Amino acid sequence: MLGIIRKTEGRIAGMTPWMRRQRSRFSDWIHEQDTLYLSGLAILVGILSGYGALLLRFGIEWVSLAWTGERIWEDAMPTLPWYVYIAAPVIGGLAAGWINTRWLPAGQTRGVAGVLESLSERSGRIDGRHSTSDTVGSIIGVGSGASAGREGPTVALGAAIASYVGQRLKLSEQQMRTLIGCGVASGIASSFNAPIAGVLFALEVILADYAISTFSPIVISSVIATVITRAELGNFPAFTIPEYRLVSGWEIPIYVGLGIFCGLLAEAWLRMMPPIRKRLERHVPKPAYRPAAAGLVLGLCALVVPQIMSVGYGTVDSMLWERLDPTLLHWALPVTAFLAVVLLVKVFATALCAAGGFGGGEIGPSIFIGATAGALYGGIVHHLMPFISETYGGYALVAAGAMMAAALQAPMTTILMVFEMSGDYHIMVPLMASCIVATLVKRAFGHESVFTEVLEARGIDTAWTRERSWMRAVPVRKIPWRATPEVSEHAKLEELKRVYVSSGKGCVQVVDDDGLMIGIVTFGDLQQWLLDPTLDQIVLAGEVANRNISVISEDGNLLQAINMFDRESFEQMPVVAYDNPRRVLGILSRNAVFSTYHALIVKHGEESAGDHG
Repeated sequence: MLGIIRKTEGRIAGMTPWMRRQRSRFSDWIHEQDTLYLSGLAILVGILSGYGALLLRFGIEWVSLAWTGERIWEDAMPTLPWYVYIAAPVIGGLAAGWINTRWLPAGQTRGVAGVLESLSERSGRIDGRHSTSDTVGSIIGVGSGASAGREGPTVALGAAIASYVGQRLKLSEQQMRTLIGCGVASGIASSFNAPIAGVLFALEVILADYAISTFSPIVISSVIATVITRAELGNFPAFTIPEYRLVSGWEIPIYVGLGIFCGLLAEAWLRMMPPIRKRLERHVPKPAYRPAAAGLVLGLCALVVPQIMSVGYGTVDSMLWERLDPTLLHWALPVTAFLAVVLLVKVFATALCAAGGFGGGEIGPSIFIGATAGALYGGIVHHLMPFISETYGGYALVAAGAMMAAALQAPMTTILMVFEMSGDYHIMVPLMASCIVATLVKRAFGHESVFTEVLEARGIDTAWTRERSWMRAVPVRKIPWRATPEVSEHAKLEELKRVYVSSGKGCVQVVDDDGLMIGIVTFGDLQQWLLDPTLDQIVLAGEVANRNISVISEDGNLLQAINMFDRESFEQMPVVAYDNPRRVLGILSRNAVFSTYHALIVKHGEESAGDHG
């Protein structure tokens, strides 16, 4: 291999000047063809993300097989010894805690929330070690019975793969955002065998950007990942869904009521997480033991309600096909009572595992909770109005979508996902009504989702991500700045006044003998020296200079400049060399910064309108 590399390097080194120029021109042309370039990279990301999704899925199944003898927990529940319900989540929690404290950076979030944080705070750069540790932790946690889903870690893995490719190729931040969208779409498409839903999830939840230049590579990546998973798993949906029918037009108001119920339930679920997190921090001060403590409580709950363990899609299938076995502790319960107990315990268990630090995501639990809530709601409605309502299986299907739409704040993605999996147009009207109402009800209490709740608690604003990306892409060098006059620190006050007035710049820098800035002088600094002319030959410029100033490096960007002007009341700020913060290159004004910002917003607004047109 080393020999091949050396030969290749030798051929490149032996290129003629003409060949080098042609190679450089070709490279420049490729980078100029932004959409074409990213579409080619999208194929690579789709392939890698598709196989990454399979690895994560099989990994969870292997861990489950080690604990239960079956690939999914539901298949083993009838014969599983009681102590496994305790041992698996506790031991899995100890492993997760060790990974969290040893390999994951303190304070960083994981899963989809971590992807949003990386886009908002780190220009889309995801640490490879962090991603690998998160993936391994999720495999161990979900496989050991943690009440979580596999879709969130799959999305995070796809985004991390895309980020790695983007970092290696030194993509711009805007290109990095699009490529991460490709990884996210691939993750969702692989999880649900739903390529359209993958595209909508990336655009609606992660990027909030529907421009054609963004859309095209994401579609390609989603399709490629779907083809790979179908080749390995077959062309089967995530759930086997029975045929749906709308019994009566009077059911539409009932489905609106279902949307209200799911919206309120989603809000209650999100509100549970912060207090549970605080209680765990208070009672289990060492982060390494919190997942195990959460696993112990989870196991005790599972002795009564085993259906809460792990992903739980087998139980969701039973609800959709109305094949539930409503037995708890060998007692046969009415279906309504059984569903109510399962719903309450699953909501608590999911919030507990997330707050405790288990790996895994919230997409799968939102489907489980929604299906359970819908089956409960539908059972009651059908009992009261049997002639105008569907049985509880139909309501479970619609509510799974409504709960997901409210919890993720992604109604369009959810509507398309359920339709794509069911292939039944008859479900669209009740599904749309429930999803939109559930989203609006949840939004009435706040715009946070299960992904952004932990970020907003830390003061990270994910709603401004796209604008931040635009602003970070504008270097300070492209913002108009002015040359600034200078005087020596040994200059008399009279000379300082003359330079200040004659320049008309409103600012003078005071420099030392090496020509490096020691401070600046504005009108506010001069005011106290203007009334007494006897000081003109006594006071030196170095005494007048304000040395407590903020500067911005020439390799800074528009976002940094805006943040600095927002924090301070000054109107001008020195631009300094990146290798020497005392060598001033010019003065940046507040007006220039915000004029550049307004021009940037107008430009991108016109581009988006052109793409949509």
